[in-house]
Amino acid sequence: MIPPQKNSNFSPLKWAFIGAGSTIVLALAGFGLYNLLNPKTYSDSNSTSVATATPKNSVSKQLIGQWQAQILGQSLTLIFTPEGKFFSLDAPNIATEMEYQTDVNSQPKNLDLLPGGEIIVRTIFDFTADGQLRLELDEIGESRPTSFSSNARIFQKISEQTALPANVTVINLKNQQNKARQSEAKQYNAFMNKGQQAYYAEYGRFTSSLQELGIGIKSETENYSYSIVLSNDQRVVQSIGLAKRDGLKNYTGIVFLVKTSNGEQTTSAILCESNEPSKNIPEIPALTNNADKLQCPFGYSEVLR
Repeated sequence: MIPPQKNSNFSPLKWAFIGAGSTIVLALAGFGLYNLLNPKTYSDSNSTSVATATPKNSVSKQLIGQWQAQILGQSLTLIFTPEGKFFSLDAPNIATEMEYQTDVNSQPKNLDLLPGGEIIVRTIFDFTADGQLRLELDEIGESRPTSFSSNARIFQKISEQTALPANVTVINLKNQQNKARQSEAKQYNAFMNKGQQAYYAEYGRFTSSLQELGIGIKSETENYSYSIVLSNDQRVVQSIGLAKRDGLKNYTGIVFLVKTSNGEQTTSAILCESNEPSKNIPEIPALTNNADKLQCPFGYSEVLR
């Protein structure tokens, strides 16, 4: 009954821009999956002020627009918007979305890409004498390069426009991270449902103790806190995965007693997801007489498995 634990030793994903007809893959050098989903904040002693909103200096304004380069025989387009949005298009109909920050007072000029959460990918840029964008894409990550390598890429400005082409599918890395974090709570509540059903089969009652349930789930993780609530009549038990980060949905598993056709009592379970990100504790549903099905709490929908 013990759920699989998170592995912090996944092989590192290296930050790289690759244009081979697939979506651009962005990941920190030395960062595994655990670090991607549970990032730490890294300081940068060379970082000063940054700008993410409407640029007020000529260098930041010069960055706004569409830039293009040929990488590995494929066209890669970067779009910088005045609102601090960054899009990369390595296929005609797929774009990866992030946010960006600049510090044009540093030498070389600093560029930070923000995929989501607290992850910051630090690199450098400048403009050539003929107005092209030089961008360092080699060995970038938590430590900012101090100079340009021989692999720095040169991008030609192709448009001042920042609107995405029509019919483009946008992949938001922050949303992808949140979905991965939410899968933890979904899985844990499903395990708690099964644990409660097994516990009732053995002891003839539910338990409000995670430790007593004995399935190896801790009450706190980086993303969620977990608890169990029993109804006053002991006929309903509710496990709760309460989000600790903004942007995450809550999950609740509910196990309740039902009667079989021959009048014996058994258990049934549902798994529910909040319709919107929330940090509020869901209400516990009431079990009416002769009910063979419970509804999810208000603001929640059942997760069909």
